[in-house]
Amino acid sequence: MHLDLDRHGGELRSRQEWLDLGFHSRDLAGPDFTALLSGFHTPTDRPAPLTRIVRTVQTVVLPGSVASHATAAVLLGVPLPWRYERGVGLLRAGVGAPRRIGTAVPVPSLTPGASLRAGARLPVVHVRTSDGKAPRSLTGVRTHRMEKRPTLTIGGIEVSAPAELLCELAADLPWGDLVAAIDAIIGPLGARGGGGLPDIAGYVERRGSFRGAARLRRALGHAREMVRSPGESIMRLLVVGAGFPPPDANLPVIDPQTRQRRYLDLAWEAAMTALEYDGDGHRTTKQQWRRDEARRDELAALGWVLARSTGEDLAHPLRILLRLRRTLGERGLVVPSEHQIRLFVASLPKADLSLATAPRQPSA
Repeated sequence: MHLDLDRHGGELRSRQEWLDLGFHSRDLAGPDFTALLSGFHTPTDRPAPLTRIVRTVQTVVLPGSVASHATAAVLLGVPLPWRYERGVGLLRAGVGAPRRIGTAVPVPSLTPGASLRAGARLPVVHVRTSDGKAPRSLTGVRTHRMEKRPTLTIGGIEVSAPAELLCELAADLPWGDLVAAIDAIIGPLGARGGGGLPDIAGYVERRGSFRGAARLRRALGHAREMVRSPGESIMRLLVVGAGFPPPDANLPVIDPQTRQRRYLDLAWEAAMTALEYDGDGHRTTKQQWRRDEARRDELAALGWVLARSTGEDLAHPLRILLRLRRTLGERGLVVPSEHQIRLFVASLPKADLSLATAPRQPSA
């Protein structure tokens, strides 16, 4: 190849457009290009971002189609478990700090460090159409033929509205992951116009019968506002499922002297005890670590006891649940027995809680 392909990193063009630029058909058939969308190609080493692929589908390949299912979730920023559809939910890992759901960001088509040459694959693009025609067979696209449903537009891309998206995901997602998705939509970083819990529940009822409807209705009953991360959602479900009293999500605590407001992830105010969830990106810098330690000291001075949990505790929750039993019990709350906790943990592989939950639990 004599032309400089680096100049065209991130582009997605039709075969004829690449030929017009001076590339040869043997270039397009070689390892430096990756074919998709039945007639389009992108550079293998710097493939087009997901947002560009979806926009091409909507404007050129399938005009009038709507990004749906997992694709809409990623574009909106609705959390998905890491094992879902080959980790498509991880595509937003490199777009910076958490943002309000529905904020337009250029979502890449590969996770950080992944390479098409090393075996990574581009995500399947889900779209829905309502034109009544048989879905076209397109490389890398799954077309769902559905009735017209509510949509919203982000960054020039039309996607399923949050309530409709939940109905689409309900067919495949475990109920615990559906709870996490609902929490995100109605939470502090929820989508503008996404509606509150009553709005979503009303839409689901009007939607009638669909695959996963019972699972979604059950998830709606467990969703809570003020939740800031999917890890907090799953941890709350683990705690309640094990038999602990339901905690308050992101309980505000005000220092009477400084008037500074702090939020506790999962709190039992009567016992002055909170369970904090530290995600994988937590305390990545010394400055962040110092802020966390100062916050912990301030809350301890007010009489609060803080327990910390991590992503490892989501996969293997027995340790943190037993510790929580001891701490809350010492502070006067009615807590489940150790036997009850162990039975619950043993049941998790069948609990339909989360695709991120490990299939085995530690014995102690």
